[in-house]
Formats: sequence, structure tokens, C-alpha cells
Amino acid sequence: MPSDELARSADRITPAKLPFDLDAGLLKKSFYELEEAFEGQQGLADLIERLAEKSAVFRDTLSARTEALSEEELETLVERMFTARRKIWPAFDAAGSAKVGAAMSDLLTGHGSLVQRMQRFEEAVPATGKAQRALRDVAAEVLHFTDPETYPLMTRWVWDQGTVSGAIREFIPGGDYLTDFPLGESPEMFEGVRVWMRDSLAELGVYRDLPYLMDVILAYQYSQYLRAMAEGFLRSDFGGQSDFTEQIRKLLGVETQRRFGGSRLKRDGLH
Repeated sequence: MPSDELARSADRITPAKLPFDLDAGLLKKSFYELEEAFEGQQGLADLIERLAEKSAVFRDTLSARTEALSEEELETLVERMFTARRKIWPAFDAAGSAKVGAAMSDLLTGHGSLVQRMQRFEEAVPATGKAQRALRDVAAEVLHFTDPETYPLMTRWVWDQGTVSGAIREFIPGGDYLTDFPLGESPEMFEGVRVWMRDSLAELGVYRDLPYLMDVILAYQYSQYLRAMAEGFLRSDFGGQSDFTEQIRKLLGVETQRRFGGSRLKRDGLH
């Protein structure tokens, strides 16, 4: 068995028992609202197809690699990571694409547990501040979009224990009034949420393209959270866009618009 298959066979993530009962009614409501917002099942299917295309880019670029990752290939990946591409490029540029590529290869196929490999990845690239925190999002995107069936999406906008915020919070009944959210950030927790989502969607008779559909639902919930925040904050993060469907595409790294054309990367790290 190739080394990448060996690594993934060891990453059978056991879903954790969640400390909260999540609101299945809200998840189902979100699904119907998404269908309406994207003008029916075809519009939603088109978005899922774009996520599948993103996944194919990640697999083609990173799976079973034997040569060093080029700068062009690294840029292709990072452009599709919304939260990371605004912060991480100066650190990647300083480290060099070969070193970053080796770290990604180790993340996917290296020895040790998934948590150990994620930790090694975050330690492999020298970074500070927002760039250092963005390394978790890079690891999460690389894992999920290289193998969406095995790895849940574990970005900070899905859940960040440090700020007790993220899309998952929106499914917790009474979440606006709670002060303790002992979810943690383990892969098992994220997989527990994903199993709950899968079961809830099965009750609606939805079984196709579930890894990507669940990503879309999470992005929808997080976009609704952002819309409830101060409008100035929303404008700052999303370029003044009021169309939440484009905000969903942007969170997922498959948006169709570039504000000024050219690359989406922030190369100088300035905001």
C-alpha cells in the first residue's frame, strides 16, 4: 500500500460524543434556505461542483508527490484558502516553497498521529501573530480538500476554542447565553459534528456530495453570524459585499469575483 494510503488508513477519526445537543431543526432550515438562496438544487449543485474542482486541484498538486512543490503550485493552493491567503504568504515566501511542500507532505503522509502531524506542520514554518494562527487553517484546508471523506473541515471559522466562536456555535441551542463551550479542537470533535450533520441530512433524504454540502451549510451559518455583527466588521473582512452567497463562496475559497483582478494573495502581509 502506498505511504499516503497507509497514513490515511490510520486516520480513521472516531467521532466524539458532543457536550451539547445540536439543533437539527436549524440545520434542516439552513438547507432549505440555501436551496432558495442559490435558486434551487442546480445552483447549490454548481457550488458543490466548484468545491469538488478545488479538491481536485489539492489532490493533483499534493497527492503522492516526489518532487518539491514549486512557488507557482504553492500560490495556486494558497489562493484557494480565504482566511490564510490574507496572512500567510510572507511566511511561506521566507520559508520557501520546497520547505512548505515538504511540511505539507509530512502532514498528509508522515509518521505519527493526525494531531502530531498537524502540530509538526504548525511548527515547521516560522511565523508569528496572525500568520502563525493561520497555519492551522492551512493544515485544515490541505487535509480536508485533499481527502474530504476522511478529514472534516477544521478551520478556525468552523470552530475556534480560543475565541469560542465559529459556525458550530450557531447550532448550539441557547448559544448566545452560554459562557462555557467545552468543545475543544480535536479532530474527533469536528468529526462528531460532521456525523451529526450527516444524520440530520439523511432525515431529509439527502445523501449525495455530503462532505461538500456540509461545508456549504457551515459556511452559511458562519456568514449569518457575521451578518449579525457590526456592518463595519463585515465590510472589512468581505470587501463590502452584501450578497451572503458570495460570502459563502469566499469562505470556501471558490468565489467568482476578484475585487481588482490578478492574484488574491496579500504578499506584503499588510492589512
